[in-house]
Amino acid sequence: MKKVLSLVLAAALAVSLSACGGALVDLDTPKSEELTAQYDFYPDAMNTIRADMKITPEQADEVFIILTSCGLDGKITSISESKGAYTVYYGGSSLDVALSDGAVEAVYSGRDMLYPEYHKHNVLMDYDLTVKDVKTGSGDKIGEYAYIRITKAQLQAITEENYKEFVETVVKDSGYNWVAILCDDGTGICFPGSMYYVGTYGKQDTDGSILEDYGAITLDENGGYTYEQF
Repeated sequence: MKKVLSLVLAAALAVSLSACGGALVDLDTPKSEELTAQYDFYPDAMNTIRADMKITPEQADEVFIILTSCGLDGKITSISESKGAYTVYYGGSSLDVALSDGAVEAVYSGRDMLYPEYHKHNVLMDYDLTVKDVKTGSGDKIGEYAYIRITKAQLQAITEENYKEFVETVVKDSGYNWVAILCDDGTGICFPGSMYYVGTYGKQDTDGSILEDYGAITLDENGGYTYEQF
C-alpha cells in the first residue's frame, strides 16, 4: 500500500512540475550521452533552451550544438525573446538566435553573423557618401568627389570581404573624381578616378586626397585584394 501511494505521489509531483515548466525533462535523447560527456553544462543548458524556446529535447540538442560551435562555453544564465528571436546570455556574453520551426536559421554576435556561415558586419556599408564639388582655383565646378568618415579602429577591423563589397558596390562606376575613406587619425584610403581595383593608403588631405603614400591595395588575378606597403 505504501509503495502504491509513493508511486502515486511521485507521478503527481512530476505532473505538477511539468505544469509549472519545471526541470523534470527526459534527457535521454540520441545525443544526450555524448553531449553530457563533452559539456558539464549541457543538462542545464538543454533544459533552459527547451523550456524558453518552447522546443523538443531533440531540437534543443541541435540548438545547443550550434551554440557551442558559435562560442557558448558555460552555463546559460537566461534567454530572452523578442519578435520571434532569442538572446542567449552566458557569462559576460550573448548570442542572438533566429529559429524557424524549432531549427536554427541564424546566429549573430552583435551584428556579425556566426551561423550558418561567418560574415563580419561591414561597417563601410553603414555610411552614405558625402559628396562635394571639385572646383578650379577660380571657383568653377569641374567635378565631384565623395567620401565616408570612420575611425581607424573600424578600418583596421574590416575584412577583405568587407573591402571588396565596398569598392565593388560603392566605388565602382560611381563617376566621382575620387572616392575616399577618411579616418579620424588623418590617414585613409583614396580611389582616384573611382578606380575600385586600386586604392592608395596614406596620409590624407581634408578632402580625402593622398598627401603621402604609405601603400596600395590592388585587385589581384584571383579576384582578391592585396596590400603592398611602399
